[in-house]
Amino acid sequence: MSYYLLKPCRTATAFISTLKKPWRLDLTEAAERLRSRGWRVSDVKVMLILEGEPELTLYESGKILAKTDDERLAREAIDRVYGAVGLVAQIAAA
Repeated sequence: MSYYLLKPCRTATAFISTLKKPWRLDLTEAAERLRSRGWRVSDVKVMLILEGEPELTLYESGKILAKTDDERLAREAIDRVYGAVGLVAQIAAA
C-alpha cells in the first residue's frame, strides 16, 4: 500500500495516512467489508469509525486517522484496514 504516514504535530496522539494517489472510497461498501472481517464499525455517513486499539477513522478520500502515539501500531492497523477494504488491490491495478 502506498501512502504517507504523518504526525500532525509533535504533541499529537494520532497519525494520519494519506494515499499517494487520489482515490474515492465507497464508505457503505467499505463498512460491509470491514464488518465481515470482524471490525466494529460506526457509519456516520461522511466517515467510518472503527473501534479498537487504536481507534481509527476512515474517510471517503482513503485517509485514515489512527488515534495512537505508537507509529508501528498505527501503520499495522492502517495496513489491515486498507487490505480489508480492498484498496491495496484497487490501487495496484490503477
